[in-house]
Amino acid sequence: MIKLYEHPFSIVPWRVRIALREKDLRYESVTTNLYSKPPTAEFLQLNPFAQIPVLDDNGFILAESMAILEYLEERYPQPALLPADTQRRARIRQLMCWGTDYWPPAWKQWMAPRLPAALADPWTDASVAEGRQAICGHLDVLQQQLQDKTWLVTDYSLADICYAPFVLVLDRVELGDEVTRRPELSAWVQRLLQRPAVSETMMPPDDAG
Repeated sequence: MIKLYEHPFSIVPWRVRIALREKDLRYESVTTNLYSKPPTAEFLQLNPFAQIPVLDDNGFILAESMAILEYLEERYPQPALLPADTQRRARIRQLMCWGTDYWPPAWKQWMAPRLPAALADPWTDASVAEGRQAICGHLDVLQQQLQDKTWLVTDYSLADICYAPFVLVLDRVELGDEVTRRPELSAWVQRLLQRPAVSETMMPPDDAG
C-alpha cells in the first residue's frame, strides 16, 4: 500500500496527489503537521530535513516532490505523464524546475502577512509588493508558454501538475485577478479544474496552505 505523508493545506504535496490520482493509484494519506508541531523522530527517519511530501511505496521511502513525481512516472508508467520525445521531456523538466525553484520565494514574500507570525518570515510592505511582482512575472512566463497550446508543453504532463497547485490557490490570496487578466493562463486554469485528478484532490476551502 502506498502512503503519502502530507498535510491538506500544504501546496506542494498536492502535486503528488494529482499524479497518484492520474495514475489511478490507491494510497493512504498520512496527515503530517509540521506547521505547529516539531517533527517527530519517526518522521525524521523518513526525511531528515523535515519536509513534506514523503512517499512510502511498500517500504521504499522517498522525499521531495520532484523526485516522487519522476519515480511514479517510471514505476507506474501508464498513463504516461512524460512524452517519449527527449526534447519535450527536457522542456517539461525545465518547467518543473522553474516552478520548484523560482515560485516559492515569491510566494513566501506575498504570503508573509497572511500567515501566523510563527510561520512567516519577516516582512515589510515593500517585500510583500516584491513578492506580488515576482509572482506576476512568473505568470507572464506561463502565459507566454501557453501561446497556441492547450497545455504547458504539448500534452498534459508533469509540468502542468507541478504548477497546478500554485495557480489554483491564487484566488484565495487576492491574486485571482492576475489569472483572469491573462486569457491563455485563465483558460488553462479552467482546463486543469476539469480534470478529476485535480478537482478531486484540491485542498479544503477557507485556507491557502
